[in-house]
Formats: sequence, structure tokens, C-alpha cells
Amino acid sequence: MRRLQNYIPLTLLMVAALLMGTGQTFAQQSDYQLKVNFENQYAELKASVDEAMTVKEIDSIFVEIDSLEAKYAEHEQLLDNALYPDTYEGQVADLKQRANNAEHKLTIISDKEEKVAALAKELSSYKTEIANLRSQTDSLRDAIAASENSEAELSQLVASYRESLEKQDEMVLAMIDSLFATYKGLQSQQIAELSEKVKSRSLEGEKQNPAYFIQSVITENMQILENDSASLHTEDYLRMYVVQERFEEVWNQIGGQIATLYGSNQPQQWRARINSELEEWDHKVSNRMWASMDAYLEEHQIDLGDFESNEGFYTALEDFVKGATDASREKVMTSGEYQDFEAFYDFWNNKIKSEWGTYVQEGEVLTMSQISSIDQEVMNWQDEAKPRSFIIPILFGASLLTIIGLVIVLARSRHKNGSSTTN
Repeated sequence: MRRLQNYIPLTLLMVAALLMGTGQTFAQQSDYQLKVNFENQYAELKASVDEAMTVKEIDSIFVEIDSLEAKYAEHEQLLDNALYPDTYEGQVADLKQRANNAEHKLTIISDKEEKVAALAKELSSYKTEIANLRSQTDSLRDAIAASENSEAELSQLVASYRESLEKQDEMVLAMIDSLFATYKGLQSQQIAELSEKVKSRSLEGEKQNPAYFIQSVITENMQILENDSASLHTEDYLRMYVVQERFEEVWNQIGGQIATLYGSNQPQQWRARINSELEEWDHKVSNRMWASMDAYLEEHQIDLGDFESNEGFYTALEDFVKGATDASREKVMTSGEYQDFEAFYDFWNNKIKSEWGTYVQEGEVLTMSQISSIDQEVMNWQDEAKPRSFIIPILFGASLLTIIGLVIVLARSRHKNGSSTTN
């Protein structure tokens, strides 16, 4: 009996010790499981953020992050120890920052998607309007070619044709500005994500495809340069030159994005092809513009010499005006020679600075600084080129001769009177 009594307390102590050990082990396992659970949920939310495709998905993830934060807030100290050197607060903040960055990126992409979709509709509308104008232009061209009407009626047809071409160019410039506003500033990641969405909408060969639009505009403008030279004036070529310059400027900035998005599986080939066609267009429109300018000058008997570039044109103008000023300074100008100045003055002020002024400046045919410099030289020439009147010198000379004659007569008279007195 005594043995049994001694055995019971010992047993109880062993059971108590066992329960304490089991509790400690259970607590350790519970803490470990808490850490594992937190890390698993953190990893899942992190993956969800990276895989999110819409702003709506990110909004749902923000709710889950808030729930995670509330669930584990009371275990912050335990998790700080378990996650060292990371912290509970640091990992929650990391999730929120990732979600904020993703939301910002997806908002931009969503905005770009909306703009791309709107641009596709706008592009289709522009193409339809341009096609209508082109049909009208073709009809006018045919009417001009077959015309047996009076000179006045033919002139009206040509004026209508040139006006139709001008409207086409205005539409093209507006469309180019829309393309630039839509695609400028796209980052490589945004391009990749937009590309997947674009490929899901088959735009190959359709009117909404910006790559096809750009190529068609280049081709059509080169055809106009080839076929319509008889009806075009210098102002038309200057405007076409501006369109080409603006086209190339925008393409150089967004061509890579457009080729990647819409160049099917051959973006590099698309970009190289359009680069080549832009270069050819530039060559043709430049040649036509300078040739037309030279023909106008020749018609108005202004000989600037040869020029084939913007800088060459400025140099020719500067040399011509300075040379004419020096020539005027070295001799007395007559009213007939003053007509040379008047012819150039009319070309410079009424054409370069007025009728053609917008295109001259937008296409940087001449810069504002160059225009100001030539203005000053023209003023110098004007001062030297004014005809001198010969009436006053002639009258002065006649008066002087009369005075001299009178002096001689008086002198002779006195001499004669003196001789008579002596006798």
C-alpha cells in the first residue's frame, strides 16, 4: 500500500512533465505553422500582383492585403523574430507597394488601350474621308487632262484640284499628330502587353492598322509627285515638304512601337521598309520643291545660282543680296536698275515671308534667325539701291556756269572801262 502511495505522486509528476513538454512542442509547432502560413499567403499575394491584368484585379488584391495585415497584426513580434532580417511590417508594406506600382502601370496601359481603340476608329474614319477626297481629286485631275474649256474654266479646275490636295495634307497631319499622342512614351513592357492585345484583334491589312496607314500615305504622296507636276505650284511643294518632314519626325519617335505592335511577326522588316520609303519620299519632294522654287525665280528674272538644300538656299540668298548691295554702292543707280531690287523685294516679302511663310518656317526651309539676317541685308540693299536724281546736280552745274560767265563778263567790262579812261 505504501509502495502504491509513493508511486502515484511520481506518476503524476511524470505526466505533468510530459504534458508540459508536449505543450511546449505544440507551441513551437504552432509558431512555426503561423510563420509558414504567413509566408505562403505573402507569396500568393505577391504572385497575384505580378499576374494581375486589370485595375479591378488589383483592387481585389488590396482587400486581401488588408485582410492579411489584420489577421497577423497580433503576431507581429513573433513574425519579426521568425522572418529576420525581414519584418512583418516590411513584408506587408512591400505587398502594398507592389500593388500600387502594378495599379499605376495597369492604369496607364488601360488608358493606352482606350486611346488605341479610339485611334483605330479615328484612323478608319480618316481613311474614309481621305479616300473620298482622293476620289474627288482624281476626278479633277481627269477633268484637267481632258479639258477643252476656256482658260478661266481650266484655271478653276486646277484651283479646285490644289485645294483638294491641301485638305488631304491637313488630314494626314492631323492623323500623324493623333498617332504621336497615342504612342509616345510607351515603355517596352507596356508595348509587350499591348502587343498581345493588338494581336488578338486581327488588324492585318485593315484600315485601322497604323502601319498600313503610314505606308499607304507615303506611297500615295510619291504617286502625286510623279503624276501631277503640271498642276502643282511652289506653295504645293512646300506644303508637301512640310508633311514629309513632320511624317518622318513622328516616325523616328514612335516607329519602333508601331512596327512592334502592328508589324505582324516582322517588325524589323516593317520598320526598315518604311524607313526606306520615307527616304525616297524625302528625296522626291525635296527635288520637286527646289526645282519649282528655281523655276519661279527664273520666271521673275532673279538669279540666285544653284541650290539644292535648306542651307544652300540660305547661302544663295545671302550672297545674292550682299553682292547686289555692293554693286549698288559702287555706282549711281538708275530707275531701271532699281527694278532688280523691286523684283527681289516682291519675292522675299510677298512670297517667302507671306504666302509661303507658314510652310517656309514649319519645314525649316529657312529659320527665323536666317530670315532676320536676310531682312537686314535687304534693308541695306534698299538704302543703296534708291535711284539718285540728276536734276539737282544739272541745275547746280548750270547755275555755276552762269555765275562763272557773269564773273568773266564783269571782269572784261572793268578791264575795258579801265583802258578807255587811260586813253
